[in-house]
Amino acid sequence: MPYLGLAVGTVLLLVAIRNRVHVGLAAAVAALVVAAMSGNGMNMLARALHDTIIDSSGLTLLISIALITMMGSVMKASGAMDGLMRGISSLARDSRWVAFLIPSLMGFLSVPGAAVFSAPMVDSVGDALDMSPEQKVTANIMFRHAWYYIYPISTTLLLAQQVSGLPYSAFLLPGSIAAAVVILSTARLVFPRQAPRMGTPGIGQTGSAPLEIGSPLAQANPTVSGTEGAAGPDASPMALSLLLSAAPILVILILALLAPVSFPVAAAFGVLTGVFVMQPGKLYWQEVNRRFREGVVHGIDWLVVATVAGTVFFGKTVANSPALDLAGDSISTSLGSLLLFGIVIPTLASFVIGSHTAAVAMTVPLLLPLIADLPAPSGFVVALFMASFSGYLISPAHVCLTATVQYLKADMKRSWQLLIIPSGLGLLLALAFWAWQAFLNLA
Repeated sequence: MPYLGLAVGTVLLLVAIRNRVHVGLAAAVAALVVAAMSGNGMNMLARALHDTIIDSSGLTLLISIALITMMGSVMKASGAMDGLMRGISSLARDSRWVAFLIPSLMGFLSVPGAAVFSAPMVDSVGDALDMSPEQKVTANIMFRHAWYYIYPISTTLLLAQQVSGLPYSAFLLPGSIAAAVVILSTARLVFPRQAPRMGTPGIGQTGSAPLEIGSPLAQANPTVSGTEGAAGPDASPMALSLLLSAAPILVILILALLAPVSFPVAAAFGVLTGVFVMQPGKLYWQEVNRRFREGVVHGIDWLVVATVAGTVFFGKTVANSPALDLAGDSISTSLGSLLLFGIVIPTLASFVIGSHTAAVAMTVPLLLPLIADLPAPSGFVVALFMASFSGYLISPAHVCLTATVQYLKADMKRSWQLLIIPSGLGLLLALAFWAWQAFLNLA
């Protein structure tokens, strides 16, 4: 029965999410099914619930996610994201950099579905570069998401660390290599070999199709009709505006990575920075009040928090299932089982579900018993994280992808044919890293 419960719960979760049932709700129901069919279900659920919302590591994760979504809300209310885009488009001297940096900034914000916000600007600058709609889709998706291999405040990376107990440093080097390969291969696919330098602070005078004044990129930059370059007199004020706009993200990264404070404390300081840090003026306190009301009071995205809570609850329930103990006794730690549970199943799960977070929460607990007795098991978790990310990037259930394709009026099949190249290279790197870990542990 424990095996049957695990199988039924997993299939139920996949089917529910594939039919657009909320991930957190589907994961919680699947956890109940796993527990009910595994024997001693109440104890399983009690332990899973404790690990999810009472244990310090689980509670820290949920608080961190809530504060990250609040920071995103504050940055929207304050206009910081618009300021970031204006600064990048003003300081960049090559329109290819604008097409790369704008979706990357949306990735740093770590808001679900945020690729939709950068799509209009990628559309405009892509016209100047003579990019096809499918190339614009590829740029918008890959440049936004490639950073999630190593982005320390990524929901999924935080979840992977919490479930496995690994430090961030374990993901940094292999993730950096994967991110670089994905970004460079995407740039090779979508950009022309050479692009003329941008002739104005915000709009590129490229030799093909210059951006129109009424385009979203032009509207985001009030200096489009000016004649001074990025190095002109306006460069310093724009650089200051860019720094102020990025301040909440910078504060979180500095405190979380360099200071001895917990991540929720760092995130709280990021939120406060977004509320209080601005160029002073006579309406300063009115603006602070507005940011607080619009960004803080209603800032937490409870659906995102529920998604993380539900998937962690499912993962903890699976981790407490007798099926894993039986699996540890019946399934040998062989190359085949490590490949199946460490690469194949995670990749397929993220592709079907369209959620990297749910795939990691589902599959890491299945892998951990198989690697518990290995001399250096951490690398297998990192390989799982990377492999499942490749499946997520090209998933037809990936909200960012489907929304971007729809907005840019691109062909899904042709977009997928481009996207599969950088995501496939990422999967090959995951396989190579997995093979190296297998050699170290089983040789």
